[in-house]
Amino acid sequence: MIHTAGRFDPKKRGLYFIALNPPVLEQIYDVHANILIPINELRRPDILARWTADSSLHILIDSGIFWLTNEYRKKYNVTGNAAMALSPTEIDGFSDLFEAYVHICKTYGDKVWGYIELDQGGKKNKIRIRKRLEKMGLRPIPVYHPIHDGWDYFDFLAENYDRVCIGNIAHSDRFTRLRIIATIDERRKKYPHLWVHLLGYTPNQWLNTFHVDSCDSSTWLAAAVWAGYVEKAGGQSLGPLSRDFQYMLGAEHGSEMDHHKGWRHGVYGAHFVELNWRVARAQAAEYERRSR
Repeated sequence: MIHTAGRFDPKKRGLYFIALNPPVLEQIYDVHANILIPINELRRPDILARWTADSSLHILIDSGIFWLTNEYRKKYNVTGNAAMALSPTEIDGFSDLFEAYVHICKTYGDKVWGYIELDQGGKKNKIRIRKRLEKMGLRPIPVYHPIHDGWDYFDFLAENYDRVCIGNIAHSDRFTRLRIIATIDERRKKYPHLWVHLLGYTPNQWLNTFHVDSCDSSTWLAAAVWAGYVEKAGGQSLGPLSRDFQYMLGAEHGSEMDHHKGWRHGVYGAHFVELNWRVARAQAAEYERRSR
């Protein structure tokens, strides 16, 4: 069993990592302690020296591959899943990203909650890159892509690692997401030790019964960026609030429409979504225990 690196407590399950760039996270992590930072956003890696000194923070470092493939997808007009399957040698900027990743993970890897592997190029390339990183002394969290990798590879990762991330979700439609999560839930029953993290997924009502341990997304920022804030109860969407309940990018700081208030609004919402998720998980577990 390979134990992935970082300040990881398997007893603390039901973690929702909010993702964005450090300048935004800097202003809201006092509300929500679980944050995801992509390598490509760490233009000032020294910020981790200050953040990792706070033991209450759970910092998950993302490899930046999602950003890299998105840039490729937009440039060459291909699907996100197709870009993710390409060899690293075919993706612009991979070498630079690799160097930045190794430096940051070697420096801060044992002080953060964990760091996600460079999951570019399908199963063979992921195995090759991960072995290279492990020879350097790094212990990244492996990523499983259901659409590309085959279920034997999930079993291999589940048998050999304590944590696994699930990809192919952010670029998939709702029906495909449900099939992926439901199948993962069924197959992971053989591996009670395994921690499952969904990449690019916001907690919703599905996770009240499916056994997922953590996830991440940037949708918590909807109140400041997109079509307004969507309220939830028990993970179920109750619909968007009135358009009067929105904030504007570029509005004067301190004004009623200041988007900084949208950040605060969004992070409080994310925090309550996580708390509700944990309560629902506990209730489902108690119901399952009593029904045996």
